[in-house]
Amino acid sequence: MIIHRNAALLIPVLLVLALVASAAAQLVFTAIPDQDDSTLQARASAVTGWLEDYIQTVCDVTVSVTYNPVENYQDAVSALLDGHADFGWYGGLTGVQAGLRSPPAVYIAQRLEDTQFTSVFIQGAGLDLPMGIESANNKSLAFGSASSTSGHLMPQYYMRSAVPPVVPSSTIYTVSHDATVDAVAAGTTQVGTLNSVVWKSRVAANTTGGTSVFYTTPEYVDYLWVAGADIVAKWAGIKGAALVEGCADVNTVLTNAFLAENANDQLGEALLTAYSTVGYVPITRGEYDPVEETGCELGMIEEKYCSEPAPEDLGNVGTPTSAPTATDGGPTPAPGGDITSGATEHGASLLSFIVAATIAPFFAVILGL
Repeated sequence: MIIHRNAALLIPVLLVLALVASAAAQLVFTAIPDQDDSTLQARASAVTGWLEDYIQTVCDVTVSVTYNPVENYQDAVSALLDGHADFGWYGGLTGVQAGLRSPPAVYIAQRLEDTQFTSVFIQGAGLDLPMGIESANNKSLAFGSASSTSGHLMPQYYMRSAVPPVVPSSTIYTVSHDATVDAVAAGTTQVGTLNSVVWKSRVAANTTGGTSVFYTTPEYVDYLWVAGADIVAKWAGIKGAALVEGCADVNTVLTNAFLAENANDQLGEALLTAYSTVGYVPITRGEYDPVEETGCELGMIEEKYCSEPAPEDLGNVGTPTSAPTATDGGPTPAPGGDITSGATEHGASLLSFIVAATIAPFFAVILGL
């Protein structure tokens, strides 16, 4: 009877331990809401499936990778700083904004298509405009989100750079690229601008609503995965994460994970399909400097960041190492002097001590000691 009566005392302790274990083995990501909810959820499921499998296979640890959706672009930017996400999927502008606000952030990877990105200008079904950006002059125009690189920043840049500059008669901002197509198709505006990848997907799905392209911008870089500064400490607290060679640095792990996708793997193929890409490539340091410069010119990046050099650590982790593997005899300790590995082992020992000290009195009561 003593055991039955006091066993209930263990329940709160076990719940706390379960929560601690869950939090310590979880990575959270977010994404700018640039498309409809069903597309965002499908992408999130693909990311979760691929990364959880990759980390388990390569680093020999079980980590839950979860998606935290946000309402708007700026919420996604703030997520890395306020702890709502460890890494995220951003457009060029929001990625730069997020990186500048959460130093030392790391640019993880980008799709091959993001190195040669373009925006398109579309017209309603009743128009037959001449090809060229000048045709948007004196027309009502729909941008995407005000924080969108491909739906606002770069189209605006090319409109201002035209000679003479292109000035629409009026503008609206939709919530996403899909919403821009819908607005032009419905006649809410005469023309609109969105990214070319979404446009191609609408063409493939036969959902353009009679709209058509009259101008395609020059190429620029856009869309990337960005990891915030706090992800390093979180990874160090995941027991065993740093014990496999090549897994001590979480940013390298994530970069290698995205670069390792291939169509021969079911989970990898699902992620490639969800993001409409043939594969991911590394980001070279300084590659997104033009986006930052344009954002500053158009007043879309805070002045304090425009007047100071970008943090030296802002950029990709460099050329990824070969995919890390565990030895046949179990995980291989990281090379000597690895601070992250030491911190992980120390944290695990401290947690074990706390757990033992907390549970011991309860077992003493149960056993009648």
